[in-house]
Amino acid sequence: MKIRRLSLVAMLALTPAVQAAGQHRQYNLDWPRAGEVLTYQSCGCADSCWTAELRKGKKLKARLRCDCEKLYFAKERGREEQVADNCDAFNAVDKMDQITQRMKELEGK
Repeated sequence: MKIRRLSLVAMLALTPAVQAAGQHRQYNLDWPRAGEVLTYQSCGCADSCWTAELRKGKKLKARLRCDCEKLYFAKERGREEQVADNCDAFNAVDKMDQITQRMKELEGK
């Protein structure tokens, strides 16, 4: 019985740390238009899985994401379409600039 209590206490104490380790922080990227915000959030694969969202207030305007392999884009709540067979262009030192540039190109269409 005592071991069970200790196990429960240990599990409850570690739960917040485990949850925090699984979360990825969201970052604001440079975006030229006032009133709109471009955010970036990694989701794993050594930062090869990520999502960038363009918002005006709370409204989603566009989403660009890489699933570790392919690049996808969607306007607002529209259907997501594959726009590249790989995300290699983003695996560079200027990754955030590349994301901003690609979002400008796709969102403007």
